[in-house]
Amino acid sequence: MSAATYRVSYDLGCLRSLKKLPDRVSAKFLDMMTRFMSDPTAHGLNFESVRGTSDRGVKSVRIDQGYRAIAFITGQDVMFLHVNNHDEAYRWAERRDVRVDPATNRIRVVESVEVKEAVSASAELPAAAAPDLFNVIPDERLLALGILAEELPKVRQLGDQDALDGSQDAFDATSYDILIALAAGYPDDEIRAIVGIKGPDEDTEKKTPTTFANVIASDESRQHIFIPETEEELRRVFEGDLEGWRIFLHPDQRKVAYRDYSGPTLVRGGAGTGKTVVAMHHARYLADQIKKDPTRSSERVLFTTFTTNLALDIQSNLQALCPEHLEGSPPRIEVINLDRWVSQFLKRKKFPREIVYFGDNKDRLDGIWREVLDRHSLPELSEEFIRAEWEQVVQAKGVMTEGAYFKVARTGRGTALDRKTRASLWKIFSDYRASMIDEGLAEPDDAYREAIEILKAEAPSLPYGAVVVDEAQDMGEQAFRLIRAIVPEKTSGDRNSIFIVGDAHQRIYGRRATMTACGINVRGRSRQLRLNYRTSDEIRKWAVSVLEGVSVDDLDEGADSLKGYTSVFRGPAPELASFSSEEKEVGALIEWIRAVKAQGTLLGDIGVLLRTIGQIDSIARKLDDAGIESIRLRPNMADDRWQPGVRLSTMHRGKGLEFQAVAIPLLSKSIFPPPWMLKGAADDVDRRNILQQEKSLLHVAATRAKKLLRVSWSGEPSPLIVTPKKE
Repeated sequence: MSAATYRVSYDLGCLRSLKKLPDRVSAKFLDMMTRFMSDPTAHGLNFESVRGTSDRGVKSVRIDQGYRAIAFITGQDVMFLHVNNHDEAYRWAERRDVRVDPATNRIRVVESVEVKEAVSASAELPAAAAPDLFNVIPDERLLALGILAEELPKVRQLGDQDALDGSQDAFDATSYDILIALAAGYPDDEIRAIVGIKGPDEDTEKKTPTTFANVIASDESRQHIFIPETEEELRRVFEGDLEGWRIFLHPDQRKVAYRDYSGPTLVRGGAGTGKTVVAMHHARYLADQIKKDPTRSSERVLFTTFTTNLALDIQSNLQALCPEHLEGSPPRIEVINLDRWVSQFLKRKKFPREIVYFGDNKDRLDGIWREVLDRHSLPELSEEFIRAEWEQVVQAKGVMTEGAYFKVARTGRGTALDRKTRASLWKIFSDYRASMIDEGLAEPDDAYREAIEILKAEAPSLPYGAVVVDEAQDMGEQAFRLIRAIVPEKTSGDRNSIFIVGDAHQRIYGRRATMTACGINVRGRSRQLRLNYRTSDEIRKWAVSVLEGVSVDDLDEGADSLKGYTSVFRGPAPELASFSSEEKEVGALIEWIRAVKAQGTLLGDIGVLLRTIGQIDSIARKLDDAGIESIRLRPNMADDRWQPGVRLSTMHRGKGLEFQAVAIPLLSKSIFPPPWMLKGAADDVDRRNILQQEKSLLHVAATRAKKLLRVSWSGEPSPLIVTPKKE
């Protein structure tokens, strides 16, 4: 067979086995594999048959005098399965065969001997006091879920959760996933969703013939099998820390990420469902296409999001996933938050006004508003209402004339306005806009509109072939109108133009937009992810309960829900702790951090999320006094997990991050939500919107936790906290 026809792949079990071996063995294996990948005809490998195995495709190959790799060879495919010392590798191989499973559209690696022999030979199944973990589940149900018939005796030997946890290498990867979900108590339909297997009554798509060559490249097989595209990718995975999201996607995620779309696409999903991961993989897919086509060598993929913090995190993760697309000058994937992109674009166009951002320039804007309002006789409306009307209607909708203001829909605003009142308000708004221009200032929405006008008037030849948008729920209408202007629909079509991910349940900045209103048609190209890979089901349920009574949109013109949203694993219930004083609450927090650390969690994997910067300052001092290292995650700062220390972050800054353990303290009624926010509400509807936004913020903070969540308060708890009902 010619060198060009070889396809090399790696079962997840092979990568796990390598992690258990000395570094020198892994290095030799990697060197051997890179040479084999670059020129299979000159690799010098000698694949030998394994005596005792019933599968003639299972072969061994020498790494050095003491170690062997086990591979499966068929046709033009070579799949590596296991690496170990000589005797253990051969013992492992003698009990395995590899098969194509049409029912699950996967390659299955099966231990094919009797369970007693397997246990005595390799002790892969830990001993248990009583084999009763799955005894109440009939064989028919196990087989229907996807457990292989040869594995049933081993399933019956599993006595408890510890035995199951230690048996991963004894089962096919898909079977092990099924058993984990069964042990966690998931119903059959959720197990099939978690594993990615269609149910018996579901319509199945017409598949290509079930040959090994076809099935190994399927979305289902790629959940556990790694097929490197380049030597660089192979080396990156072997030398990295084997983060699963970089290599193995759930079939539903892969189907969304690695495909073409006829026009703009919207992907929704609850926290932890991998929306950002899918967006990064889709950006990689688009960049790969550009790289392969010489006629598109100048094209770029713009990856944008709302905050600088998230852009930094995404940049770091893409650097690990596909560094070849970020290292050029210019890079093939450009990662930048939208405000910064606009600022740089307008600077090149000699825009004469300075863009002021609300968080950093509140006093400056307050001063202009004060001067404007003092010059006018105000209608019977509060200053807070007038400013909210400006931000949420005039600026958000791009209203530039009095006539347009008379006609604009004020969806989401509580107080009705007649024509006379609108006329009075427009005089104020016109004065404020003129004052901003006189001062040489512009708000972000002004900057978006200016950039849109320039793009439409000049039709500049921007280098972007596509835009990928993360955290869409936090962007407003003018932002999406700008995104549409950056990649306008071409006469040749709108193929792969805009890829958007978001979740309105996590809207923490109050901005809203519907794709249709912004000229982005996602009808028929909307997808929803429902499996939470980050957070235990117990934490997910509590975080969802916080959102009770909150109705959200689908980022277009419909409603969204979290129906079918579930987690793929279970864990301890969230700890809800009440204290008589803040001093006792903080003292207990310190003891909790020490206990979590004592259980083996690194300080860098513990996050303490707070509502305000002042609270961070206070907790940092207390941790320092207790001798506990901490790191404050500041705006525009990427989180380097190699630096030791508990992470202290505002809830807003925590967006996009994840930790093994999360504490959310200082949630007393008098503190959360912040009283000043509620006091400044324009009306009852505005107050309700603020409460919903704070609920979403708490939901986001809670879903940063993977396994442990601790929520605490002193005195009376915040009304936004869901506590267990007393009997």
